[in-house]
Amino acid sequence: MFSDLALSSSLRLMVCISLVLASFAMLAVKQIAFAGDELTVESKTSVQNLNHPIKLKVIASANGDTKAKKTSSISEPSSGPIDIPFQFKNKNDIVSAGHNDEYFACGYILDAKTGLMISYACNEGDLQNPNGINSAPLSSFLTVPDGQTSKSKDVNLKILVPLYDRLNVHEIKVVAMIKGEFQSKIINAEGANGKTISVMFNFDRNTDIGKIQVGDEFFACVSGDELNPPEGTECEKRHVKSFDEPNVLAAR
Repeated sequence: MFSDLALSSSLRLMVCISLVLASFAMLAVKQIAFAGDELTVESKTSVQNLNHPIKLKVIASANGDTKAKKTSSISEPSSGPIDIPFQFKNKNDIVSAGHNDEYFACGYILDAKTGLMISYACNEGDLQNPNGINSAPLSSFLTVPDGQTSKSKDVNLKILVPLYDRLNVHEIKVVAMIKGEFQSKIINAEGANGKTISVMFNFDRNTDIGKIQVGDEFFACVSGDELNPPEGTECEKRHVKSFDEPNVLAAR
């Protein structure tokens, strides 16, 4: 009788262990599958010669999507790199990520008390791992002088998308970003017939990190599977030159 009980207990223990192992295996498979559905742009901000607290706002854009993150106060910003990861789906309704598709990341150093921009740095690069982590170093921060001459309340960005080499494009997504603010538009390009599409974006000059000034850097990206090859997403950048007329940028 005791041997039967011992055998029964052993069988129950083995069944429990098998169930636990099976659960772990299923969880691992799910994690692997989930990881394969995403790519990461990891900003690595290096701040030098700052001995006072700051905050940091970082924008990252990849595969037709754009995200922003803002930190709390960082007491020792020069103690080492500040890593902030951004996850993006590597496939959506517009485009699928591929090697050498372009992305950008911008970091804005903010006054810890006022939250206003002190300086900024941007990085435009190519995806090296469309199914994993892509490092985006941010260093060599620049400043933009305050402008007091213009009373304009907004700034216009005119993004050009030349399609002379793409006669059969159906749908594209255009993203514009300036001073930590971003907008996007999905464009039906079926009637373009190889012409250049013009996409207008209007931004309020007042942002959460300060007023947009002449000299501020802005980005634009255009995404679409039918833009391949060579790239499903292309990005370009310029500096604001005027508030009286649109600031023009060809995104590809």
